[in-house]
Amino acid sequence: MLRVSVVAAVALVVATGTSFGEQPTKGSYSFGPDQTIVDIGMLAWAPLKLDGLPEGIEIATLRGDLAKGGGEILLRTPPGYVVPNHSHTSDELYVWLKGPFTYVAADGTRQQMSAPAYISLPGQTPHALECGSEPCVFYLRYGRPFDLQVHAMPAHK
Repeated sequence: MLRVSVVAAVALVVATGTSFGEQPTKGSYSFGPDQTIVDIGMLAWAPLKLDGLPEGIEIATLRGDLAKGGGEILLRTPPGYVVPNHSHTSDELYVWLKGPFTYVAADGTRQQMSAPAYISLPGQTPHALECGSEPCVFYLRYGRPFDLQVHAMPAHK
């Protein structure tokens, strides 16, 4: 099992020019404490480079600080991109906004879905995601500090 610590993940994202804790400067507006309004069409996307993730995935921070917990992000992948089998300490909430995809459960069960879709997982739940024939965009929220544990892909069921 490969474990990417919060410190390493933050260092990798900072190296790409995007910090987990940084609010986007373009398209993000605040009208008071804990109020964030984002024009998603104006967001700046940056490559997300983490050990265990193939190249091609991009991140845009919406709000919060993934290193501290309570972070909210958007991820964008090219068609055919596979997020390998992985888990997080934190609970994880997805809202799949664009693109067909397959959810792969820890036991190898595969569920094909189309956007929009909602996924809620407790912490320590291994899962993989496979983007279909179109680019995929999805929202994620982590309630606890971000970490990533990559696991072997389960056999297909």
